[in-house]
Amino acid sequence: MKVQMTIGLLVASALALTSASAVAQGRHGQDRASPPQPAQVERGQRDFDRDRARDRVRVDDPAQDRQQDRDRIHAPDGTQNGNQGIYGGELMNAQERNQYREQLRLTESDPKARSQFLKQHQEKMQLRAKEKNVDLPDPPAGGSGD
Repeated sequence: MKVQMTIGLLVASALALTSASAVAQGRHGQDRASPPQPAQVERGQRDFDRDRARDRVRVDDPAQDRQQDRDRIHAPDGTQNGNQGIYGGELMNAQERNQYREQLRLTESDPKARSQFLKQHQEKMQLRAKEKNVDLPDPPAGGSGD
């Protein structure tokens, strides 16, 4: 009888320690999680709004939605994946285009920094075009490059 009691107490103690350990780890994991940054929240909200607008189009006019899908799939070379708005985009590789988009996103709240970035980008693309003996159209008026 004493052996059964001892084993029972050991099992109960082990269970109590295991659950206490799990609770402590759960709290520790919560301490590591940092709150989302404001830019992440804004980007998430923009994505949500964009998806919501697309859903409205799908509900309101399924034919228009199918046409938009066809246009996106059958876009001429150099315009797929949203490259058509990048000045000199045809002279850039995919990694450079992604970096350009990221920099544009980072400067969207600072018009001065955005303008400076676009000006530098245009100069870089014009120099690259000259080196490759390629004609680029005039830069967009107002410096918008997206």
